Amino acid sequence: MNQFFYTLSFCLKHFSYLFVLALPLITLEFAVSYLVLQLDLNENMSNDLIIESIQPVAIQLAVLGIVSMVLSIAFYGAMMVAFEALTSNQDLSINQAYLMGLRKFFPLLWSSIAASIVYGLGLLLLVLPGFYLFARLGMYPAYIMFQNKRAFESLGLAWNDSDKEGTKLFLITSVFIGLQLVIGLIFGFLAIDTNMVAILVLALVKYFTLIPLFYLFYSLYKSLHPNNI
Repeated sequence: MNQFFYTLSFCLKHFSYLFVLALPLITLEFAVSYLVLQLDLNENMSNDLIIESIQPVAIQLAVLGIVSMVLSIAFYGAMMVAFEALTSNQDLSINQAYLMGLRKFFPLLWSSIAASIVYGLGLLLLVLPGFYLFARLGMYPAYIMFQNKRAFESLGLAWNDSDKEGTKLFLITSVFIGLQLVIGLIFGFLAIDTNMVAILVLALVKYFTLIPLFYLFYSLYKSLHPNNI
């Protein structure tokens, strides 16, 4: 419980920096959603009509989608180096944090894909196993950024090193990821999940819960490997 409040305190203290760190992805997700909503697609449209509607903005959507995907992967690495810089009072610009994440793009990409498959399978098993697996594997970006580990090696190390703290990590992960799901379900139930304001709120909730959660993973990694930063 102390770690939970310490995590929140850290994120509030460095809110402006962490908000700017997430801002490129929030902006990109909002832009993609805006373009898609402007198409006014619905289930009654034929496939030909859907293709015809998409064609005028296909290039914009493709470019935004690719940039969003690349930055979202780099973001995991950027968070780790940003947390370390903030903790040790080092100067690190947002651009530098993303560049360091981009240098480890492929290990982060493969580990993210593998972890997402595992999370997805866990979510299919009544949701909670997905939260548990997310919690146990969440340290993988730290091993990639600080120890230069390969994708699957980083996942294995994250799993092994989180064994003792697995229950605590599971409970805190359930709070943060559960909050995302609950708000998404509420918006969907109220049929406002396609409203632009709602989409912006969902993006903000996503990153305002992911950042504290990954700071928790960073903190655990640092406590286990203080000399490997």
